[in-house]
Amino acid sequence: MKRQIYNSKARSFIIMSYFKKTHPFLQLLIFAGIAVGCFMIFGFIGTLMLAKVTGLDLMELSDPDKWDYSNPALLTFIRGMLVIQFLGLFIIPVFLFARLSDSKPREWLGLRPAKPVYFILGITVLIVALPFVDWSGTINQQLIPETTSIGKWMKASEESAAKQIEFLLKRQNIQDLLLNLLFVAVFAGVGEELFFRGVLQRLFIKIFKNAWAGILVTAFIFSAFHFQFYGFIPRFILGILLGLIYWYSGSLWPAIIAHFAYDAFAIIMIYFNPALAEQDSVSISLGNQTVLAAISAALVIAIIVAMKKRSTNSYATVYARDTIDESNPFG
Repeated sequence: MKRQIYNSKARSFIIMSYFKKTHPFLQLLIFAGIAVGCFMIFGFIGTLMLAKVTGLDLMELSDPDKWDYSNPALLTFIRGMLVIQFLGLFIIPVFLFARLSDSKPREWLGLRPAKPVYFILGITVLIVALPFVDWSGTINQQLIPETTSIGKWMKASEESAAKQIEFLLKRQNIQDLLLNLLFVAVFAGVGEELFFRGVLQRLFIKIFKNAWAGILVTAFIFSAFHFQFYGFIPRFILGILLGLIYWYSGSLWPAIIAHFAYDAFAIIMIYFNPALAEQDSVSISLGNQTVLAAISAALVIAIIVAMKKRSTNSYATVYARDTIDESNPFG
């Protein structure tokens, strides 16, 4: 019995050692494989179960353009798919990969205590950024005219996504508001931050050996992940800010709370003014005035500088526990 326990611990140690000695680029590929594999399995099984529970036809569900938004069962299906995405793409792959990467997976992911000031500054910087983010959305739409073939395709994708978002958020009772806060704000705040900042940003910073490079690449992927191209620049900016919140605070919690607060603010605003759900911009419109956007950008920079001055985080402290043979990308 003791030998079995010893052998089990030895195998676990070997696995841990392998990941600790693996080049971050290969770790990135492994994580991508785990995430895709988990999501495909959970997505396939979950879709079949949801179709059976809701009574919806699988062929119709495969084409969002054919969805019947007057059918209450569709709401159950969409919320169910959000649960599947949360567990199958974000939570399970992230914690599985973190466990294989470090003996302290929570610490490796950045789930450590943070100073209260970073929670305040994190929420503040995202709210203050709203006018600038909103303004960047108008610039985004002007880059690729809707009259071009790619512009028409992007617009069609936007309209399909907008229908689903509007269907979810334009519900006029307190129960739906609370459910939207859970399925949209909580799931996105926790899941996306664990996936993009907790894992991807950590690996990209290690690959480039530069915090800004890792944050920018992660923010780019974060925005592209949503497949809403006319909101690409606004989400890219938000991704950068969330990455900076995590990096300067040294903890993922301020980024999670800030992400949740940003989405919750939007959901609550739409609850009281449903017409806002029809906007193309990812932010709540406070006006597209250039002056307001400039003031917003200046305040964002000031808050980021304040976070940087207070930060004791550094490349050396973040990756102190890593022992990677960087001369060989394949272990």
